[in-house]
Amino acid sequence: MQRHDRVSSQALWQIPPCATRHDEPRVLIADDDLEATRAICLALEDAEFTVRAVHTGLDAVSIARKWRPGVVLLDLMMPLGDGWEAAEAIRAIDLSMLLIAHTSRTDPEDLTRAQRTGFNGYFVKPTELDGMIAVLRGYFSTREGEGDHASVRVR
Repeated sequence: MQRHDRVSSQALWQIPPCATRHDEPRVLIADDDLEATRAICLALEDAEFTVRAVHTGLDAVSIARKWRPGVVLLDLMMPLGDGWEAAEAIRAIDLSMLLIAHTSRTDPEDLTRAQRTGFNGYFVKPTELDGMIAVLRGYFSTREGEGDHASVRVR
């Protein structure tokens, strides 16, 4: 049996221009690991993002619909709708949200499925938070109409 290659720790593609609708950079985190979610929330709040956290795919879709964050970090394995299902539903709500899979899954097939599902990026846990914060700041600093930042890769 041949071993699969692992995906790199961070991969980004097809980053949409930020649709500026709010005065605050809103980030929604959907992850059923409560401790990891708390740690990421604290780091993002320290970096001056406005953060909300949920722990199911269903809640992620509901909050994304009502709150309209600019960025959604989705764990792929959650109860009540996994990250792939939540991403498809969120994409139907808003094409301009930056959707990032935030997962411990390292199989290249999962990365390919994430691309097909509508994710803009794939971050493998444990995530280097400074790199994630830099990506989010870059996204929020773009203005609508500046063009597509497709095929960007971060290591």
